[in-house]
Amino acid sequence: MGMVVKYLLIMNIVVFVVQMFLDKPSDKWRYGFLSSNLGVTVGAFWQVWRYITFQFLHGGPWHIIMNMLGLYILGSPLEKHFGSKQFLRFYLICGFIAGVVYVIIGAIYPQFMRDLPIIGASGGVYGLILACAILMPHIKLIFLFFPVPIRLAALILCGVMILTVGQALAAGNPDEAMSDVAHLGGAATAAFWIWVLPRVRESLSLKQVQLGKGAWERKLKHRATEEAEVNRILDKIKNQGLTSLSSKEKKILQQATKRQKQDEP
Repeated sequence: MGMVVKYLLIMNIVVFVVQMFLDKPSDKWRYGFLSSNLGVTVGAFWQVWRYITFQFLHGGPWHIIMNMLGLYILGSPLEKHFGSKQFLRFYLICGFIAGVVYVIIGAIYPQFMRDLPIIGASGGVYGLILACAILMPHIKLIFLFFPVPIRLAALILCGVMILTVGQALAAGNPDEAMSDVAHLGGAATAAFWIWVLPRVRESLSLKQVQLGKGAWERKLKHRATEEAEVNRILDKIKNQGLTSLSSKEKKILQQATKRQKQDEP
């Protein structure tokens, strides 16, 4: 088990224990103190820290057990593949975007409850599922009591969620599928991270190389032109003497001499 996965598991479990004491609904806090103040809501979309803190809150034992199993089983090989720092960024960003997608869809539908918080690590975990499906297709998951290839499991899970979300949004009942909206946001972020980002980086790198090559070619061309002009001026000095030079030619010669001294080791 990687160190990041280990610490994420510990943090989630500790926070869940705290939740059992502090996160009970009351007259003041409809969804519990922690969920209301640290979960992602449409009404408090501008509170950026919520997009991180909500990933460490859970709605019950089954919720945290399933998410932590996914984090442990899939996070460990991915941390080894990505490296600890990049894995942590990947996991948290998948969860972050899951929260952002939840807010965007919730804001589109005015009938959606603005104070309904989303909590849980599921956005990040679904990012792990899709990442493993792409990068490590040999992994098998227990799905409906049977071991199946992770790609098939990911296809079924995402397909069911897409259908659920589509039906709920078409019926004008977004609150019935908002958790799946967030899950799909996390999975889509993983797909973008693995499939699109490397191509963007490669394209930018190629453009930088081309720009550098173009600048170098222009510099060489300028140097060749300058060298030809300096040779002409030297020939003029040889044939007509130093007094025959114009002020412009003297300046060119001085600049060439200065540049030559700068280029010397």
